[in-house]
Amino acid sequence: MRAAPIAFVLSVLTASVASPVFAQRADGPAVFKDHCVSCHDGAAGSRAPAQEQLRERSPEQIIDALTGGAMRYQGLSLSGAERRAVAEFLTGKAVGGTKPVDPSIGLCKNPRPFTGPGLAPSWNNWGPTHANTHFQPTKAAGLTVEQLPTLTLQWAFGFPEATSAWGQPTVVGGRLFVGSQNGWVYALDAKSGCVVWRYEAEGGVRSSVSIGAQRGKAGAYTAYFSDQKGYAYALDAANGKVLWKKLVDEHPLIRLTGSVALYGNRLFVPTSSYEEVGKGPTYACCTFRGAVVAMDTATGNVVWRSFMVGEPVLMGKRADGGESLGPSGGAIWSAPTIDPV
Repeated sequence: MRAAPIAFVLSVLTASVASPVFAQRADGPAVFKDHCVSCHDGAAGSRAPAQEQLRERSPEQIIDALTGGAMRYQGLSLSGAERRAVAEFLTGKAVGGTKPVDPSIGLCKNPRPFTGPGLAPSWNNWGPTHANTHFQPTKAAGLTVEQLPTLTLQWAFGFPEATSAWGQPTVVGGRLFVGSQNGWVYALDAKSGCVVWRYEAEGGVRSSVSIGAQRGKAGAYTAYFSDQKGYAYALDAANGKVLWKKLVDEHPLIRLTGSVALYGNRLFVPTSSYEEVGKGPTYACCTFRGAVVAMDTATGNVVWRSFMVGEPVLMGKRADGGESLGPSGGAIWSAPTIDPV
């Protein structure tokens, strides 16, 4: 008997949970000083609540504000560990109380070996082909158009301390790979939803995961993705171990929003920045230049970088004495499309 077809959709199930004991730790006072104190300094006339006022709130309220509330844009540059740390620092309370999350919850007891690409159904990276058309043939999908109305929920997966799901899931070799707003990347069993492995990136992961063969290691595969702190990653797709991790751009406001594209021995990474969100009046605007960066898949070394605009130069001084620079911009928010010819 043929197994029932499955379509993969992840739900965002938010919950107030304790800081996972397996998560990275961050310095709450340092995060507040570097990212928050300029607005929350208690200065007269400031609309931002002072630190003393924030202490009256719960850490969950602070995290909610940084992920989906009024401070969501400021929270984009923070990792899940940094948001937890600053929330606990400001309120003096632990997230979720004193009971930690059991890191074994949801883990697969006996995960099946990872077979890599080639077995249907599959959806590798943001688009299943280099053309990014998002068309999925019946053979690759494992179900027909007529079967779509008969689909029922098989399992749901909740992202802790998150209010949005950015990254489109990748389905390869019986596993579902997906990143989270909180910075965790998961490899789930596609049939049951149990967690095969998880990895905490430096920042939130908006990129889809791209799976490709490891160079020089037969039968092994690599999972590539990027994060909101400007890092690109290569993990062993079978177990989540880091093969390499590289900062793609040195600009202080770098962010990576578009999914990476994999072709041959090159990983193409589009770059964008937080300059679009807006900065304070003293910020020397603007210096970021969007680019496509080609990285060697085996090492993560940059092979070439193509900027969308020329190098910025000083254009003049503003009335407040700040510098005006240009040209800038040209951020690339989407996944690159590959033309093999």
